[in-house]
Parts: sequence; structure tokens; C-alpha cells
Amino acid sequence: MFNSTKKASLSHSKTAQASSSERKPALSIIKDIQRQTRRQYTAEEKIRIVLEGLQGEQSVAEICRREGLNTNIYYRWIGLSKQQRISRSG
Repeated sequence: MFNSTKKASLSHSKTAQASSSERKPALSIIKDIQRQTRRQYTAEEKIRIVLEGLQGEQSVAEICRREGLNTNIYYRWIGLSKQQRISRSG
């Protein structure tokens, strides 16, 4: 009886080790894919997108969807532009 419990415990620990070692490559693959698909916008593109949103002809959500941009990033850009204006004037 003791041997069967010990064997079950050993097999469980081996399974846990195998699953954690299998996850590491999968996580690194996902990170590699994210790096490859992450788009970098030039300053001109950021300005164009922000100004387009400020015009109000289209909703920010529509603009962000069309540009493949998360709305949080759009609002971060607006915050950065406000900070730059304040630092230049002060």
C-alpha cells in the first residue's frame, strides 16, 4: 500500500515537471509572436490618428479599430501630447 502511494506521488511530480517544461517553450513562442505582430507607429502617424480623433467626425473606437490600435494606447498618446505642451509652455 505504501509503495503504490509513493509511486503515485512520484508519477504526479514527474507529470508536473513535464507540464512546466512544456509550458516554457510555448510561452516563449507566444512572446515571440507578440513581438513580431506589435506595430510601431511613427510620430507622424500618431499625430494624424490623434488629430483625426479630436476632429470628432468618427468615434475614437472606429478610428482605433481601423488602425489596429487599442483605445488605451490612443488615450495615452493624447496624455503624452498634453504633457509635452505643458512642459514647453512652463
